[in-house]
Amino acid sequence: MSDLVSDCRIMAFLKSCQDGIQTKCPSSLLKFLTYSLITLSFYLACLATTQSLSLPRGPIFSIFLLVLLSLIAGAGLRALQIPPMLGMLIVGIALSNIPKVKDSTVLDPKISSALKTVALMVILMKGGLSLDIMDIKRVGFAVIRLAFLPCFVEASVFATLSVFLLDLPWIWGFLLGFVIAAVTPAIIVPCLMELKRRKFKIEANNITTMLISASSFDDVLSISAFMVCLSSAFSSEKPLYRQIIQGPLEILLGIVIGAVFGLILCVLPPRFDGKVDSKTRLLLLVLLGLFSVFGMNYVEFSGSGPLSVIVMALTAIKGWKEDELVSKGVDSLWFIGEPLLFGLVGMDIQLHLITADLLWKSLIVIFVSLLFRLATAFTAVSWTGLSFKEKVFVSFSWIPKATVQAAIGSYALGVAVDQGADETVVSYCNVIVTVAVLVILISAPLGSILMYVTAPCLLERVEYETEHELCPATGNAASEEIDGV
Repeated sequence: MSDLVSDCRIMAFLKSCQDGIQTKCPSSLLKFLTYSLITLSFYLACLATTQSLSLPRGPIFSIFLLVLLSLIAGAGLRALQIPPMLGMLIVGIALSNIPKVKDSTVLDPKISSALKTVALMVILMKGGLSLDIMDIKRVGFAVIRLAFLPCFVEASVFATLSVFLLDLPWIWGFLLGFVIAAVTPAIIVPCLMELKRRKFKIEANNITTMLISASSFDDVLSISAFMVCLSSAFSSEKPLYRQIIQGPLEILLGIVIGAVFGLILCVLPPRFDGKVDSKTRLLLLVLLGLFSVFGMNYVEFSGSGPLSVIVMALTAIKGWKEDELVSKGVDSLWFIGEPLLFGLVGMDIQLHLITADLLWKSLIVIFVSLLFRLATAFTAVSWTGLSFKEKVFVSFSWIPKATVQAAIGSYALGVAVDQGADETVVSYCNVIVTVAVLVILISAPLGSILMYVTAPCLLERVEYETEHELCPATGNAASEEIDGV
């Protein structure tokens, strides 16, 4: 009996500690500590089994240090309501450029390329799972206009300026243009949620739905166009007929493979006693995604892999109707994938290779293209019932860029390394990586700051009123708070 009482007291004590910690500590802090512990535990396990590979200058040590420092930097900036990927980028740049530090963090380019490809796969799965074709029916063709028009206009302007200022060939100019043209829901959505918390009317006229939906379609469009340009850029030495059919063939192949894998995921694993096996679904989704991106790279159809991942995730989620556990599982993967991706992209930047000439020319290209993007975004949301001020706010919301630029900005460099491309091609890839990082460093804070600062001037706040109505059940007067958000 005394043992039972003792066990109950221990359980009660542990329960009180758990409740106290979860009540007093923010969930974001607990999540950060959880993934930091996972990273540290994984490193210590590797250290105990691989020894030399986990010591300084070893690849495992380099990855561990990069991820841990990126998590810390990201958490610090997130607490200040600054996009966390900026801190992750800066960590990567520091680890590869500070003399004494970079000697301890040596990472083989092929390992770095493979890890970035894995992180790219995760974000593509997130994008595919979040797409909702029904949003077009709810919001109308404003979603299509906002996704397509600014993307194509900015990419075209960026390509033209890159040819004349950055000395890139036309195909590489458009490749860079579509890298830059994608917005990032990773910044837009948190900003919208924060503005909603501050009681701004961002759901009036479907502004929230339009921005979130269009940003997802915008990313898919940019990535698809980038992959077509990539296949053309790396097929220049192939026969003419192969160059002509390479782009359409890769798009078709990516759609077919993604649709087939998505249909497989709709059937397998089967339901057991009417219950869904979400863990097995997630495992199959990840493994088929890895096979798609790495398998297509192996057969030199590098543009098909990422597109097939998007189509696979979109097809699967439509067949599942809804599977919250799979989506949460992919989100958990991204919590580690995000610092890994942005940190590795930062490590690709070699500051001694960035000349003053390249810097000022890149800044001109970035800001001129951004002005065209703002004007096009404003035009795209005309005839939607939005006021002039709301259109301006939507334009500012279309500035932040980060995730896609990090994911595909260095993808061409990885393909060049894998295929043993010549120095000229590698130099083009380095320009793309450099400009992509500059765009992130400029547009991510600029866009989020403009959204927060201009919201009081451009958006209306929710007004609380009290309406006295007769309660249908009792016939007595009842007051109801009207919340417009």
